[in-house]
Amino acid sequence: MAALGGVNRVRFLLYIRLMKNPRIALLAGLALLGLGTWSPATATPGTFVTIVQVTNGLPDAIGVVNAGDGSGRLFIVQQTGQIRIWTGSQVLATPFLSTAGISTSCTSGNCGERGLLGIAFHPSYKTNGFFYVYYTRQSDGAIEIARYHVSANPNVADAASALVLITIPHPSFANHNGGQLAFGPDGYLYAGTGDGGSGGDPNGNGQNINALLGKLLRIDVDHGSPYAIPPTNPFATAPPGAGAHEIWAYGLRNPWRFSFDRANGDLYIGDVGQNLYEEVDYQAAGAADAAGRNYGWNCREGFHPFSTSTSCNSITAVDPVLEYPHNPECSITGGFVFRNLPAHSLTGHYFYGDYCSGRIWAASHSGATWTSTQQFDTAFNITSFGQGETGRIYLTDPTSQTLQWLAPYTYADVAPTYFAWRFVEAVSSHGIIPGCGGDNFCPAGLITRGEMAMFLLLAKEGSAYLPPACTTPLFADVPCSDPLAPWINEVARRGITAGCGGGNYCPGAQVTRSQMAVFLLATLQGPGYTPPACPPSSFTDVPAGSPFCPWVNEIAARGITAGCGGGGFCPENLVSRGEMSVFLATTFSVPAP
Repeated sequence: MAALGGVNRVRFLLYIRLMKNPRIALLAGLALLGLGTWSPATATPGTFVTIVQVTNGLPDAIGVVNAGDGSGRLFIVQQTGQIRIWTGSQVLATPFLSTAGISTSCTSGNCGERGLLGIAFHPSYKTNGFFYVYYTRQSDGAIEIARYHVSANPNVADAASALVLITIPHPSFANHNGGQLAFGPDGYLYAGTGDGGSGGDPNGNGQNINALLGKLLRIDVDHGSPYAIPPTNPFATAPPGAGAHEIWAYGLRNPWRFSFDRANGDLYIGDVGQNLYEEVDYQAAGAADAAGRNYGWNCREGFHPFSTSTSCNSITAVDPVLEYPHNPECSITGGFVFRNLPAHSLTGHYFYGDYCSGRIWAASHSGATWTSTQQFDTAFNITSFGQGETGRIYLTDPTSQTLQWLAPYTYADVAPTYFAWRFVEAVSSHGIIPGCGGDNFCPAGLITRGEMAMFLLLAKEGSAYLPPACTTPLFADVPCSDPLAPWINEVARRGITAGCGGGNYCPGAQVTRSQMAVFLLATLQGPGYTPPACPPSSFTDVPAGSPFCPWVNEIAARGITAGCGGGGFCPENLVSRGEMSVFLATTFSVPAP
């Protein structure tokens, strides 16, 4: 990379002095070096989102959750009574748990609203192995919530470990069973129950504070036998007939799916409506009036009156924050707030969908003002949304028997199907490698030795790092007027590279895969590091006698790369920006989405 001309040097130094954010300064500098036209507008990530099929062969899938144990696995709930594990590469043949014989028996596609409906893992599942399931009981349709324990095999639960926590009679009708379980940020287990069925809530459960149907329940599973009542529940100390102790909120028709924002604990409830309106209810974390909210059913449907009963004149109902009418919509499926890519413009938006129309929206709010924008019009019957450990949002569609991923992404030329998508998002969001201009990353662009110096140090030290100023050039072809001189001098001082020979650094020369192996380990390990000697060689195209063999072997042993395929490493291939993203994120443990 040639040194900058006089005008560009002045402009670059001015940017460096004026910009207190090192990442913005870096973007500006790279643009001036000819790697993209930078401006505040083009530095803002794009708004891109797509849907990617993860796997198929999942009939009757109605739920997807993660265990929060660091395994990255997804647990898919099948209404017919199975919980299946997606490992990230396959659906395991043996179910994690089968509730056949306990939950309502049904055949594929003919379960109605009964069966195995939900699962939640204890926040300390990694150490205590507890998880909880929600199902309708086969014998009489009653709702049961039971605790189970994982077996010695992490992919199989102990079916004999069941402990029933709650049984709620549901005798009259087969519909409106609820089904969602989730632990809140307070560590308590929340459960959403339907109003008991039929239409219009003929049993009056929604407004009955002594009934557990038509409610959001909250219990303490870490104390009591089989559970304790959180002291801040609205009716925690109520005498008999003055409110069920387990209730957190009431006036719900069928809160099929609800979720907590993983960033701030806000609660979102997708409550299925009657004939006219579907609604989203919202509860800000820590709200003074959070406990005991009445969301209005069956006196209200959405923002509108429903029942003409005189008893409805005396209630104080909390309106939903969003509603939408029927036709073609008919049944809301509550989702999650997107937090997977912190810098993405959709971060903080609540994704939800409709079972009948397959449409998916993203909602946001400023104070009390809410807006919702349609993102997709799909052919899916959306039975549930779910969240992975890193915040990815998934959905289940029993019609196609698939698990789908709602995949927002930052760069127009790096879609989530690109092999290095996770790593590109990681290095760009952590200020290591910026985009190349506009909404692009240029993943096929080749890395130069000058860029490499900067990217290595940013990955090692963090995006706020700035090397010492250049006062004395260390290389004849890198004068101190070169904006990359401080970075190049620093990698030389650290012993990462001695240059390209003859007193030069060759800043514009491109980097090979074998050179990158040396640069990565030398940066990571520090001065004096020497990898284990060859032979043998791990790759057919890297001879044991090559000076690069120990370095190439070591990055393979550390899982930084598995080579280029067919038993080879392709040592002379030039490193692209996409490959560099993988190398840096893997070597320096940069969190990937």
